[in-house]
This record gives sequence, structure tokens and C-alpha cells, in this order.
Amino acid sequence: MASAQETQLTQEKFEQGMTTQEYIDQIKVNKDPFVAIYEAVQVPAAQLSVFNGLSEPLKLAVFTADWCGDAMSTTPVILKLADSTPKISLQVFNRDDELELSNSLLPEHRAGTVPIFVVMDQEMKQVVRFIETANTLVPQIDAMDSAIDQEAAGLSEADQRQAKRGRRTSFRVEHAQEWGEVILKEFSGLVTDALAGSPQDLPLEGGTKWPPAD
Repeated sequence: MASAQETQLTQEKFEQGMTTQEYIDQIKVNKDPFVAIYEAVQVPAAQLSVFNGLSEPLKLAVFTADWCGDAMSTTPVILKLADSTPKISLQVFNRDDELELSNSLLPEHRAGTVPIFVVMDQEMKQVVRFIETANTLVPQIDAMDSAIDQEAAGLSEADQRQAKRGRRTSFRVEHAQEWGEVILKEFSGLVTDALAGSPQDLPLEGGTKWPPAD
């Protein structure tokens, strides 16, 4: 049963969001890598066909933050998908301006997690909540962090922080297509499962898990 807070994601609220270009125009942090990833990603035909083949369009509300590394990797990829098919109606929100609403879309123990992707049908019934990034991408993120830690070994603490931040950003851009395909496969699979499943089980929740499995 939906809580009072969850009902805030109404059609009226949905229409207050931004298009991809409007969101990009107001990005203050990580704008260049965000745009680079958006432009680099080519949506695989298999994932695009999932949405192009829908009998009715879906709505997609995206709650994101320009300072977040996972948002830098994941948000432009899913926006590229939405912009590549007429079967997704997209609205983007700055998560930091919508804390109460965005937290109502998360499990209580994950308050503050970003980004959040909410897929809805034409009646605004939530179909999917995809949180943070693809769970199947976590091993690659961990491998990236391990490699960057080794690269930065021997630097001062301040230099390490700066070096690691810059290297993570460039790594995400370099692996935009590879990581994008993982994200889109998991996201589209979740939507497929939700639409084929029982309405009372919706919304299906996907993305990263917390706490992570041992």
C-alpha cells in the first residue's frame, strides 16, 4: 500500500521536471563528463526494442545529482535510452531539491541514495524503481577503485583524493559504452519482468543492493 509521501509523485508533479537538455544546461558539477558519456553511449538494439515494442508508453521520473559518481555513470545512459524511443516520457529532477519525495521512493535504510529512476504507466502507477546503478556493475566499480588505489599509492593524502577523483571521472568516460550496456541490460530486464509479472507485486525494485551481499 502506497504511503502518503509516495503519492506526491503525481502527474502534476511529474510535469514539473526537466528534459534532458534542460537538465544538462543547469548542471554545475561534472557537466563535461556527463555530456561525454551521454554522447558516447549507443543504445543496443536489444534494449531499444524492449521499449519500442511496448503497446503503451511509459513515464520515467529521474531523481539525480550532478555531484554523484554513480549518477555520472548511470543517469546519462538512461536518459539516452529515454531520448532514443518515443515510448518513454521523461522528466528529470534535481534530487537535492526533492529530498522528501525522493526519500519516499527508497527503502527506509537507504534514505539519501541517488540516483533513483521511477518507471510508471499512463495512470502514474509505479512499475519499477531502479536505484543507484546496475547491481551487475558493482564488480567493475570495485575493480576500478582497486586499480585507482594502486595508482595513487605513495601520494600524499590530499594528492590522493584529487588524483582518485579525477581518475574515477576519466575511467567512467572511457568505459561509457561498456558500462552503459550493463546498466541498460539490467534496467530493461527489470522493466520487462515488471510488465510481465503480477500487478500486486509492483513496483519491482532493482539496482544496487544495500547492505551489499557478502
